[in-house]
Amino acid sequence: MTSSGRVVIFDTDGTLMDGRHAVIDAVAEALIATYEHFELPVPAIDRERISLAMGLPSTTFFRAAFDAATVAAELRDAFASEFEVLSVRAEVAALRRGESQLYDGAQETLTALRERGHDLALFSNASEPYFQAVIEVHGLERWFSRTLSLEFAVRRRLARHKTGMVRHLARGYADVVVVGDRVHDIEAGRALGARTIGCRFGFGEPDELDRADWTIGDLREILALPLDVAGRPGTNDAREEARG
Repeated sequence: MTSSGRVVIFDTDGTLMDGRHAVIDAVAEALIATYEHFELPVPAIDRERISLAMGLPSTTFFRAAFDAATVAAELRDAFASEFEVLSVRAEVAALRRGESQLYDGAQETLTALRERGHDLALFSNASEPYFQAVIEVHGLERWFSRTLSLEFAVRRRLARHKTGMVRHLARGYADVVVVGDRVHDIEAGRALGARTIGCRFGFGEPDELDRADWTIGDLREILALPLDVAGRPGTNDAREEARG
């Protein structure tokens, strides 16, 4: 690989794939099972809390997705660990049942980017088993030459956070673009001088994407962006860039 190439690094959940239904249902199911495992009263499951936690690193997610006040302080570490094990198992099963889907235009966009000569990489804060199931179920190896989950990166001492993951995936490339739906994706890209694309249709709140170089409402809008032109654009609206 030469240093003159370009890589477009995509986040996974909320960017390429809509796993909301599969994940929220699986996590809610696992949370109930975790309360029962510890013989604790099962509170009303707050699906909004689970939804808001999506996109966080897995170690943070499995603490943020339940109300800590419902679990005694001395049990919380063990509770979160058991919750993670049961959740990942349920999430992978949901993926294999076909309860997730790529966003409209994802395959078309990825194919076009590859045809234009861009290398593609994929990263995620999710657990390694979940991440690999997503890749397998949706055949993402067709497009992505590099993939990395945070769990794998930490275990192999490749990275400890999303910025480190982007740095690892971008190694050897002169030009880097990061596509994501949460502020952590945008910040990771900008920290390394990459151009960034914020996806308004994902899990993040609108203001999370304020610092993105462009924002898009459909993955196909990426194809109208001047990715071949080096340097940071002066607007973050993909439609204005396309008209220019």
